[in-house]
Amino acid sequence: MTPLLLNDATLIDGTGSDPQPHVSVLCESGRIAKAGAAGSIAAPDGARVIDCGGMTLMPGMTDAHVHFGLTARGESDPPESHVSYVLKVVENIRIALDEGFTTVRDAGGLDPAYAAAVEEGQIIGPRILPSGSFLSQTGGHGDHRSRWSDVAPPSIPGLVAHTEICDGVDEVRRAARTQIRRGVTQVKLMASGGVMSPNDPIESLQFTVEEMAAAVHEAHAFGKYVMAHCHTPGAMRNALDAGVRSIEHGSMMTESIARRMAEREAYLVPTIVILELLARVTDLPAFGQQKLETVRGELAGSVAMAREAGVRIGSGSDLLGPRQRRRGGELVEKAKHLGAMGAIVSATKTNAALLRMEDRIGTAEEGKDADLVVVAGDPLANIALVADAANVVLVVKGGEVVKDALSGR
Repeated sequence: MTPLLLNDATLIDGTGSDPQPHVSVLCESGRIAKAGAAGSIAAPDGARVIDCGGMTLMPGMTDAHVHFGLTARGESDPPESHVSYVLKVVENIRIALDEGFTTVRDAGGLDPAYAAAVEEGQIIGPRILPSGSFLSQTGGHGDHRSRWSDVAPPSIPGLVAHTEICDGVDEVRRAARTQIRRGVTQVKLMASGGVMSPNDPIESLQFTVEEMAAAVHEAHAFGKYVMAHCHTPGAMRNALDAGVRSIEHGSMMTESIARRMAEREAYLVPTIVILELLARVTDLPAFGQQKLETVRGELAGSVAMAREAGVRIGSGSDLLGPRQRRRGGELVEKAKHLGAMGAIVSATKTNAALLRMEDRIGTAEEGKDADLVVVAGDPLANIALVADAANVVLVVKGGEVVKDALSGR
């Protein structure tokens, strides 16, 4: 691999420390080999040298809640064809990398084969940690059947990961084992109602503690963990009691739940931007509008409670559909609650710990993977810069330049 020297950047290293002006970073063998004052690092023979011109250099961003595989405009809409579906998935994957996201965690609906294809270089995209099929109880948030049909769309291993509908401890155990066999990094289950599912009220409790604990047990047996879709306090309480490590959404937090989450060292991934995007949709179904208003109205208070309690707050966008763009909008929304630096740390260092990859990614420090982005401008002064791919002028993944709109400027 050709060495890479990035010269004269303003470094935001992802730790929360103040920006460092006039820094150079040398990348060798896919890792950050050295960082120091601009001009202090000699370029190795044959190295590629890029002048950053004082622009902002920061760790590659991460998204802990993606749905590359949910490409239809509605959750229950079938893809036009398998070919069309695959092309849309691949486009979503490519767009994320172009926007500066070098690692993502699938939150369900993406077959692990796509993650393998990225690792093998067959698809150009961010590193993907797949969840495969959601686990949902009958009539739960992941059960996309109409009221008048008992037929669920089948998964096609290696291509499409539809919901695993399972009821009772034994079925949940089997479903978790199946997803682990297929190569997931973590298991995703639905513990409460959702905004865009027509048949389950937002306050419905889904899966018993015992059912979720079975999934947690199987995940732990393979060195993995469980992430759970939870909006309500009851769902969060059940998930925490079952040993769930990552609470997704957490829109209707209480102070007692926040304290319990902090005590159990669980993470919260609030997914704010998707609620703002849905609020702009003019033809949202009535059931969706009502549930959206409920969770959107409580989310700000929920994030504040979690922050006050010391809960580790990760960053995830929850974008849906084809051509998923402006993923960095999650940082824009999160900055309203955590500040610009807090939003950046959430999408880098905190997410890296959530993904159990803090030894490799999340901060721009010597020895870490050379996952880096250059942003034209100062995201601390204007965090909206990271929501526009045009401002992400350089993307480096594992020491390889995968996007360069900077050279020749």
